[in-house]
Amino acid sequence: MSVRTTISHTAYRRRVFSIILGASAALVATSAGAAEVSSGNNEVSLTLSGQVNRALLWADDGSNSRVFHVDNDNSSTRMRLVGAGTLNPDVKVGAQIEVQFESNSSSDITIDGTSGSPDNFTKRKLELNLDHRRFGKLWLGYGDTASNGTAEVDLSGTAVATYSNVPRMAGGIEFGGLGGTPIGDVYSNMDGLDRDDRIRYDSPSLGGFTISASNADSAKYDAAVRYAGIFASGLKLVAAAGYAVDKNDSTIESQISGSVSVLLGSGFNLTGALGVQELEGGGRDPQFVYAKLGYIRGANAFSVDFALAEEIDAAGEDFSTIGLAYVRSFDNAGTEIYIGARTHSLDTPGNPDDIYAVLAGARVKF
Repeated sequence: MSVRTTISHTAYRRRVFSIILGASAALVATSAGAAEVSSGNNEVSLTLSGQVNRALLWADDGSNSRVFHVDNDNSSTRMRLVGAGTLNPDVKVGAQIEVQFESNSSSDITIDGTSGSPDNFTKRKLELNLDHRRFGKLWLGYGDTASNGTAEVDLSGTAVATYSNVPRMAGGIEFGGLGGTPIGDVYSNMDGLDRDDRIRYDSPSLGGFTISASNADSAKYDAAVRYAGIFASGLKLVAAAGYAVDKNDSTIESQISGSVSVLLGSGFNLTGALGVQELEGGGRDPQFVYAKLGYIRGANAFSVDFALAEEIDAAGEDFSTIGLAYVRSFDNAGTEIYIGARTHSLDTPGNPDDIYAVLAGARVKF
């Protein structure tokens, strides 16, 4: 007698219904984590996750103002597939494919509505890794270099609206109107070597510290140290620092960047970042500093921040910006709504008008 014949029609329908619910749940995940989906290899688990992040951006360059429908480049619309398997009790293997799709990136849009980024899939991560329980983790493929993210640690809860990479919000808007200098040219948070085709090694965590190093080619390499800790008082601390060299870049000889963020049990938090570059032949001393004061109360996060950049694009040129942000989280729906506002100033011959920008939207994670 088959197993099915021992089950009543009602019980059978309940079982089918539970299977359907389980399959549906596997396709949708909230921000708490990715859902496991069916893998083509039974020995490797597969998870699917991603997000959609859309916003309205208003900008005013002193002569014109417009509203744009944008993808928020602070945390772009994206999808990822992550595979994981086990070689033995000490070694795990993994693979990741992550792509993004941005229509009207908030960092590229200009005051006339033109976007400098094409509306197509672009790679973010195409990589595999070996993770040894005692000896650390080795990465191979296109992904984060060791120094990427060292200028961007942030516990404020408002990074989806604003963080140290200021031009993500309205970096294509130009001082002095069309044909002028865009915000993205006069400010940089010098955040390492970004993502690249590289080999990278991360040490095991020792007392909260992790050391990383990567090499993209014989002329492009970097190293970083990171720390993360939670103390008895409830205080959380994260910090990172990186050193990067790219000899393929004929302008920048080397770069140092770092950031630190502290979150108190009361909800108050403080974030800071800085970076300096050494140029081939000298002539300029590019540097930046960023500071943010925030407060988290329940599902609400508030912040005010300030950034200053010197000689990023030209000698004697100074850029400054002040911003405000608010983020409301809905964890039960994997959703955040946010609004951020900024004023940008450029101290340079000609004294162009300040640029004002407001970004408001929502991010839904699945």
